[in-house]
Amino acid sequence: MTPEIFFHVGAGRAASRWLQERVFPHFRGVRYVPRKQFRRSAKLIAERGDLPVLVSRQLGYREFTPSVQWFARSAPEARPILVLRRHDEWLRSVYLREIKELRYVPFETFIDFERDVGVRPQSSALFRDRIQVLEHHFTHRPLVLFFDQLVADARGFVRTIADYVGATYDEGAISFRPANRSYRDRQYRFLREVGRLRPQQRPERSANPALRWVRVRRQRLAWHVGVALGRVAPERILSPEPLLHDEQLERARAFYEADWQACVEYAEAHNPSSGPAD
Repeated sequence: MTPEIFFHVGAGRAASRWLQERVFPHFRGVRYVPRKQFRRSAKLIAERGDLPVLVSRQLGYREFTPSVQWFARSAPEARPILVLRRHDEWLRSVYLREIKELRYVPFETFIDFERDVGVRPQSSALFRDRIQVLEHHFTHRPLVLFFDQLVADARGFVRTIADYVGATYDEGAISFRPANRSYRDRQYRFLREVGRLRPQQRPERSANPALRWVRVRRQRLAWHVGVALGRVAPERILSPEPLLHDEQLERARAFYEADWQACVEYAEAHNPSSGPAD
């Protein structure tokens, strides 16, 4: 008998790492397949046991559809779980990550709401499309949850997922502190100045795991050095320009308002009140 399978399709900047590292490993009554074993998930699911299986993978917009297609070929009966964050808050977090990774461009170049020629296409933040991809590839509708629910009641948010997958857990074993460190405004502004000096051409992704490992470690070292220097950087060398203007975020929210409402309405219409039932 094939065990029941749950597929947490994490998005960046929507608590994916926190769930993967601080929550899911403490679930009892399910077999958890962490993100680093995603490509072995089909084999791990088939290996042993009748317990439900929870697979988690963080997917960027470029890899979302191909990764879902790949997983659905071996587990079309899986029940997807998708966590979404309101577009303006999500884009703000993603943009600050770009600054932290020393890839600064003006926000209007990062995402262009006029001609759609930005670093990120407008479609990269169309969340209703992601729901449709999940609907198309799996026999069960996705459970759609929202980052705002986590912020308002983190413990209740975890209980919702645990109840859905049929897991128990010791709440005291879970750290409810934010997983990602918050950087002070001064540090981000220093990293922005460094990013302005770097060429903006993005390195192509290497297929060689060793080269990817070296690139990631080198990048992380640059972050740590930049953050440390940002703490002591004199104010006179930093631009007083805000990292983001309220008007930019308001425009992002208005631009994607219809998409956000469609996701909220989908969750209201299709999320189960209890248990994994369609």
